[in-house]
Formats: sequence, structure tokens, C-alpha cells
Amino acid sequence: MEGEMLFSELVEFYEKIEAISGRIEMTNLLVELLRKTPPEIIDKVVYLTLGEVYPPFVGLELGVADRLALRAVKLASGASEKEVDQAYKQLGDVGLAGERMLAKRSQATLFVQELTVEDVYSALERIARETGEGSMETKVQILSGLLASAQPREAKYILRIVTGKMRLGVADMTILDALSILYGGGKETRELFERAYNITSDIGFVAKTAALEGVEGLKKIRITVG
Repeated sequence: MEGEMLFSELVEFYEKIEAISGRIEMTNLLVELLRKTPPEIIDKVVYLTLGEVYPPFVGLELGVADRLALRAVKLASGASEKEVDQAYKQLGDVGLAGERMLAKRSQATLFVQELTVEDVYSALERIARETGEGSMETKVQILSGLLASAQPREAKYILRIVTGKMRLGVADMTILDALSILYGGGKETRELFERAYNITSDIGFVAKTAALEGVEGLKKIRITVG
């Protein structure tokens, strides 16, 4: 389908990015990732890579504490609370603990259909929008349903995103570097990308505009008053 990308493809890049520390190497990997990403969903891929669902000014956060995330792991994996807690204490990382627990699931429960980026983003968006009485329980149910469909390595990053602990070391400025190389032909257009970002404060919007309209689209971005 047009605009579709498997979440596992994203995870492959996350694992590569996590394994390196140099900014140039990281930028090159981001260029490669964004080149593979369909323009229709490039904003979502950028947000997820930064461990977000929306740009910060929207004010909607995922709001899932480690304890809640571990409850979702328990439900999705069928493991006992003691097993999940033990893995978390040993590994000190909710993502790694979830990965371990989900890898121990019986084969009968393993993923029937591969998750797409849209599947993951949509579920995380629902979690972010849940507020008010009973919202925490609903967040756990949505997250456990998503984890039940995920491969263990996918679960690791889903859990890190929802708990605000992505830890890839990717920042907005690194994304801008990658975008200027991919869509602007090189670092000489970097200023144009940064200008668009400073006006909009939305790195996802800048990425999508560049992917769909190129540098000319970025030039059209203007400051609006009111």
C-alpha cells in the first residue's frame, strides 16, 4: 500500500543508530532511513525517532510511567508480575525488560500480522489522547494490545517511546542535517531548513513539506500572526 512502511524497518535503523555515537555516522543513517520512508508518513517517522507523537508545543504527552508499561508487558506476554519485575530490576530498562518477556511468549501467541509504522503511531496517538478518569487503565489496555502484536525487538522501542526514554541520541538539529542533505542537496541549504523549523517549531511538518514539495515548499513557509 502507498505510504506504508513496516515498523520492523524502523527498528532496524534504531538498532544501528543506538550502536554508534558519532554525529556524522548518525546523520548518514538518518539520511538512509528518511530516503526509505514514504513521504506521506515521514512526519510520523521523525516524531517516533525523537520519541514523540506530536511536536512539543501541542502539549500532549504519552504519560506512561514505567510501572504502567510493565503492567502492559505482563498482560501481553502472559508472564507473572514477579518475572516482569525481576527482568526490570536486572536490566534497568523497561524496553529491554519488555523485549525479554515477549521473547518468552509461547509460539502460539506470536505475531500474525506485521506491524506498520501507521499501526504503532495510531496506537500511541490514542494513548496520548486518553485523559481523565480511568485513562491510565485504558492506556495500559491499548499498550498491551500493541505489544501483543509486536516482535520483541519492536516492543523494546515501543516501550521506550511511551515512557519517554528513547535514548537514541537523535535531536531535532540532527534531523535537520539529514533533511538538508536528502532534500536540499547538501549542507548549503541547511539554513533554509532551520528557518522553516524556527518558524513552525514542528520538525515533522518541515520533513513532510521537504519530502512532498522540496526546497521550494520550505521557501513558502511564512510567519503567521494571530
